[in-house]
Amino acid sequence: MTLPSNIITTTKNRLNKANQLCVGILTALLILDVWLGVLDRYLLKLQLVWVEEMARYIMIWAILMAVPCCTAGREHMGLEFVTKRFPMMTQRIIKLFVGALTTAFFAYIAYLGYAFAEKGANQLSTVFAMPMSYAYAAIPVTFALSAFQSFLVWLEDIYAFKLSFSNTSVSIQGEQS
Repeated sequence: MTLPSNIITTTKNRLNKANQLCVGILTALLILDVWLGVLDRYLLKLQLVWVEEMARYIMIWAILMAVPCCTAGREHMGLEFVTKRFPMMTQRIIKLFVGALTTAFFAYIAYLGYAFAEKGANQLSTVFAMPMSYAYAAIPVTFALSAFQSFLVWLEDIYAFKLSFSNTSVSIQGEQS
């Protein structure tokens, strides 16, 4: 049996769908930008200088926006070969501890990323002459989203932990059994 539909799972899934849409749009823009650069170099000969810099910033945002998607789907790295050797109750407690630690880690990186992005306000990009804080903002934005998604996954784990005491078999989306 899977977790009953609740506000935590619904919020996590809706946020993940919106995030996946953003990643898809950014990836499509990246492909178009790179193809424009190739066409310009070999056919159009317009010498568009901005395509490489644009591709760099789109790629940074697209890659980092995929992190919250992986977090929501429990597709991040884990050491299950170690935890599978423990009794089921110990495994659940370890999962709760790791969930809290993951949320704290993502929140801390978002906090540090905010200070980093703030420093980029005085730097300008080479071609666009835009403040680098726009590019650097990818770190606090995506890691804050990751922290929130990790928090929602952790809440699901707590909910599943509580349901485990009611003698109900529970599985969580994305979890391998």
